[in-house]
Amino acid sequence: MAESQVTIKGSIVPLSFNASKCKVALRTMVNGEEIEYPILAKGAGIDFIDMVSNFVSAKGILQPCEEDDCTKIHVCSYTILDELDENDLFSSANE
Repeated sequence: MAESQVTIKGSIVPLSFNASKCKVALRTMVNGEEIEYPILAKGAGIDFIDMVSNFVSAKGILQPCEEDDCTKIHVCSYTILDELDENDLFSSANE
């Protein structure tokens, strides 16, 4: 099965649970539910450790992680969004 890239808009937050090799997460809303995707600290994801509280649009590959019971994201590229875009992040559907 080929993995495909997804685009997720959200905010960078400190990880609220233990997920190996991850320090921060991408928090977004999906169907009215808040979800955190731990960000793998490789590729473009390395940049996010110093970007807590920033809003981003991240393109990456979702990777199920059974040992941590979560879905991690391997970020390939991202764009920093203005704080003015905060309402748009949670009112529009993620691509």
